[in-house]
Amino acid sequence: MKELVVIIPMNEFGKENIELLNNAVASVPNDINVLLSIPKGIDGKELNGISDRLGVVSETDGTSFAELVNAAVDKIDEKWFSILEFDDTYTPIWFDNVEKYIGYMPEVSVFMPLEDITDFNNGNYINFGNEEAWASSFSNDIGYLDNDCLQNYFDFYLTGSIFNTSDWREVGGLKPMIKISFWYEWLLRMTNKGKKIYVIPKVGYNHKLGRKGSLVEIYKETTTQDETQFYFDLAKREYLFHPSVKREPSKFEYKKDAE
Repeated sequence: MKELVVIIPMNEFGKENIELLNNAVASVPNDINVLLSIPKGIDGKELNGISDRLGVVSETDGTSFAELVNAAVDKIDEKWFSILEFDDTYTPIWFDNVEKYIGYMPEVSVFMPLEDITDFNNGNYINFGNEEAWASSFSNDIGYLDNDCLQNYFDFYLTGSIFNTSDWREVGGLKPMIKISFWYEWLLRMTNKGKKIYVIPKVGYNHKLGRKGSLVEIYKETTTQDETQFYFDLAKREYLFHPSVKREPSKFEYKKDAE
């Protein structure tokens, strides 16, 4: 798929993570370009051993997942892109299925995979991701996410998905100031603008949870239940605003005294 590029955001290195990165890259078909997005100022020695398939973009001083994704999307020319976490992998069938669905459903802006979610540390199966879109009466059209269903449910996984670059840029990328719920806010914003998001009923991505130092684990260790709720409530207010709209920074800050 010449019109697609895979973006891998990464801000932590070391031998173990480089090995995970190379394993992730190996799950991408050889005819698809792969772009590693890293913060500015990373010593080249930290990238020793990375796959020679990887292009590297270093366009932001930020280190957050959202900043690294946004910086990479700003640099690409491909019509479509996907985001791969460096400790995850695609399934062998995913890109063949995506290519077919893009041809069948040109009106769709985002194709999401069903995901197998397992424990990083012991390999145990945890659950199945994104299948809710295929539950009867979950959304207005089976297989799709819409703004109505997202008002009541937020637990979707977007890494592994295929994004239309033009629609992403039109609606705007991720908002780094929204901790925890930045993907949820983005989904609300996309569907509010009438963009179609479809879950292909095939397992396309293997997602790992529980790796020490991963974003989810950091949030689990450092974020209270009240703070988590604050950011999901914030997403429901802020999705009405394009990222280019200047907002008061204090609106994005959780204040414990406000509980």
